[in-house]
Amino acid sequence: MDISNQSDIAERGAGIRFLKIFAFVIASVVVLVAAFTRLTYRQMLIPENQTIVQLIDGWARIYKPILIDHSDPQVVVFGASWARDAFDPVALYRLTGQKWFNHAMSGATPYEMRRFAQSSMDVEELAAVVLNLDTFLRPDASIRMKRGFDEALLDTDSDGNPTRWLTIQREVAITLSGAAIGNSLEVLGAIRMRDSGADPAGYLNSFERHDFAGREGDIERMRAAAAELDSSGGAAVGPALGELPLPPGAAELERMLALLCQKSIDVHAYFTPSMILQGEQGRGLAATLRGLDVLVRRQRDCRAKLHYYNFNYPNAVTLDGLEVRDRFSEYYRPDGHPRPTVGLLMAARMFRTAFPAGTAPEIVEDFGFDLLAAPDAEAWLRIQAFRMDRMLAATAP
Repeated sequence: MDISNQSDIAERGAGIRFLKIFAFVIASVVVLVAAFTRLTYRQMLIPENQTIVQLIDGWARIYKPILIDHSDPQVVVFGASWARDAFDPVALYRLTGQKWFNHAMSGATPYEMRRFAQSSMDVEELAAVVLNLDTFLRPDASIRMKRGFDEALLDTDSDGNPTRWLTIQREVAITLSGAAIGNSLEVLGAIRMRDSGADPAGYLNSFERHDFAGREGDIERMRAAAAELDSSGGAAVGPALGELPLPPGAAELERMLALLCQKSIDVHAYFTPSMILQGEQGRGLAATLRGLDVLVRRQRDCRAKLHYYNFNYPNAVTLDGLEVRDRFSEYYRPDGHPRPTVGLLMAARMFRTAFPAGTAPEIVEDFGFDLLAAPDAEAWLRIQAFRMDRMLAATAP
């Protein structure tokens, strides 16, 4: 036999053996990755793990629309990171007796929230939605969607039709995608830290606490301003209710409210309570008036009950720091986001249940106001905006 032919045959044989070994290695890696991510996914369905699963945000756009179908909640939270950090589903279940799902995520856009809600309408037990209005009524809400958002993982397309190949696409997303690997590592790491007795702030950013150290001068100025607040009188002046231009996100808010009203799902809309000591004003008077305008109009023909709460005015929560029991905030993260302690207080007000044990009497008496239940809601908003402006001016650097 020709030596060159023998050489070619040997090379082809070696090439085939290499391809077989390579295919075997790849298949083994795929099997191992799939086993690892599927094992983690089963951990993600366990009820006591939901605080970790729902407050970790890195891959929320992929996982939350899938997980909600397995959770079958009675109450769902929609919004951006202000809402994600505030609502701990496990603690809220203990407080209200209802099963919660926190669908909020970092940097959520109005379009994303409306589409996530549309995808959630087949949740059998869903009775109420907690809706963070900061997401919809901020003036810069022009981005339609962000990286990681995949409409192929939602139950329906934008027209409400069932998504084709949904089961297959979801299986790939939670088993073999880069997000599945990253999320699995983060979730399992957090579960291990929790089971070892670590403080929740060590494995969940939502539980971090603002440090008041070095803020003594600011606290004293805020105390002086608070002492004069009730005698200051006045009301913030701004455009009339019907003269306010609506930001881009308002159209998505209208669509989302129409969807929820049609399904007879109660809505608890709210604005985030901001920490005044950090100079946070939330969305201000214009945004809260826009919310009032939209919700009052929708209330006239809605089959569900609508509520509109504003927590963002001078009260014992937003004035956190006046009575410093230790150097760390009970209610706010270092970046000003509300902690899960605030979510419990908001939920108690919204769902008319008992406040958590140990809640200060001044919070029970004055934290949150249902504007749709009051005939003078616009006047109340203007008065509280004036008081907020006075506090911010006193604490400005």
